[in-house]
Amino acid sequence: MSILNIEHLQKSYGDTHILHDINISIDEGDFLVLVGPSGCGKSTLLNCIAGLEPISGGQISIAGRDVTGVSPKDRDIAMVFQSYALYPTMSVAKNITFGMRVRGVDKATQEAKLAEVARQLQIEPLLNRKPGQLSGGQRQRVAMGRALVRDPKLFLFDEPLSNLDAKLRVSMRTEIKKLHQDLNASIVYVTHDQIEAMTLATKIVVMKAGVIQQIGTPSEIYNRPANMFVADFMGSPAMNLIPARVSRHDGTTRIEIDREGGAPLVLSDPNVGDLPGEIVMGVRPEDIHEATGDAHLPQAAQHAGGEVLIDVVEPAGADTFAVTRLGGTPVTARLRAETVVRPKQAFPLAFDLSKVSYFSPKDGERLN
Repeated sequence: MSILNIEHLQKSYGDTHILHDINISIDEGDFLVLVGPSGCGKSTLLNCIAGLEPISGGQISIAGRDVTGVSPKDRDIAMVFQSYALYPTMSVAKNITFGMRVRGVDKATQEAKLAEVARQLQIEPLLNRKPGQLSGGQRQRVAMGRALVRDPKLFLFDEPLSNLDAKLRVSMRTEIKKLHQDLNASIVYVTHDQIEAMTLATKIVVMKAGVIQQIGTPSEIYNRPANMFVADFMGSPAMNLIPARVSRHDGTTRIEIDREGGAPLVLSDPNVGDLPGEIVMGVRPEDIHEATGDAHLPQAAQHAGGEVLIDVVEPAGADTFAVTRLGGTPVTARLRAETVVRPKQAFPLAFDLSKVSYFSPKDGERLN
């Protein structure tokens, strides 16, 4: 069953268009993440779903009910804000049960819901404290608890982890994912952090300037980006985007890439059809390998590579990142930790062409 359906949504402030023809549908139990750079419209879209912002056109349905003109309190949603929005003079317990008290829920139900949520979030020892006595992570748990007792049709999270330090963000991310799995909750989650998007989502919406660039699973977004914006935005380090020239020879597509200090690098890709003469080749850092000829290399990389001049080497514990220049742009290879590679020296690299994306340099759209 579709829990959220957005059709042709438009949002404008006067003559300024913020959201352009937004169409999204998610099923019950989905974890939808809206991701994109600051100013792309993702928080505005969340506020439109919540009813905090009126829309300029289109329709929003929640659990099959048209809520386009319905007030936020009647949409059967619960929202967790970036700022926590806790009442400083109330205890944790009263913050969590406040909404139920306002709606006239009987005391026994309030206490049962409070006990259940406190156990789920492991905040039983905090129930008598005030928000000022809590850490950032504890406050975020309380804000989540206040949403969970509502048992709504749809949870909305507006960058809930952005105020936390890096280590706490990772642990809270795990807790949110576990809660989703345990409750089978339907969630719409806004973030600018693509790592959060990849780890939490069952479905991702990538946005830019109020326009949806791609909707898909984390795997689809990562492995088959629809355009160069998605390719560059999703992934850390980002996908390498290398200008190249294309020709056909004996039924095989030849990819020619300018190489500093030598003749162009020529790769042969037998698995791709017609491409225009000028392209941008997209390849993830982990799909560039040391060209050793060893059997561990993917077959598609064993005969597609050559020597390049290494500019920078960055040891990173489990990996070693080697940066070179190809096609006039920096290219990062994610190599094994034990790889012996040095800056200012030639080093053989192989490209796994079975994982490569090809894009048009004119409009940035995917070609394969």
